[in-house]
Amino acid sequence: MADVIARHSALAGLLEPGRVGTGSGDAGVTISECRDALQLQLIARNGQAGALASEVKRHLRRKQALSPLEGAERDGLFICATGPHEYWAVADPRDAAKSVKALEKIAKGRASIFDQSDGRFLVHLSGPKAVDALAKGTSLDLGGAALPGECGVGTTIEHIPALISRRWLQGAAMYEVSVPRSYAGSFMTWLEEATREYGAIAEGD
Repeated sequence: MADVIARHSALAGLLEPGRVGTGSGDAGVTISECRDALQLQLIARNGQAGALASEVKRHLRRKQALSPLEGAERDGLFICATGPHEYWAVADPRDAAKSVKALEKIAKGRASIFDQSDGRFLVHLSGPKAVDALAKGTSLDLGGAALPGECGVGTTIEHIPALISRRWLQGAAMYEVSVPRSYAGSFMTWLEEATREYGAIAEGD
């Protein structure tokens, strides 16, 4: 059955490579969909929150455990502490098998893993005006020092539930937005309006 059912992008027909909206001039925001990325939630089992935090720290090769909302990456696997007993992990599809094995080792006896990949879509927003566009939909201070340098935080964007992660790519901030698939149309309508004054361009996967 898995060979028969083909996976389709939630943004098919909503986000095509090229100019987004009617803006002109230089694009201040670059949008790209990250298709087939693994999105997994780890929730600590009863009494195992400390052990889970230690194992996440070990995997990421950090001296300190992740602080609230802080995130870090190793070998294509980004993990952020989204709650006292909860972590969110995003894995590059090119390293999916390796990332799954790493997460299974982290979670063994310490946490339950919930695969959210098929129920959500993921877009990357980058460029000098990406944070300004996001600020139109959320009250989070994404451009300031209120959040850790690399982070992941649950919020809403114009009443749409979302998880926003701030990561760094070649020294510049890149914002990763994870949204339930059922909100794809509403989110893209908002995003087109939010980026109109800055100009936006969509890249391929």
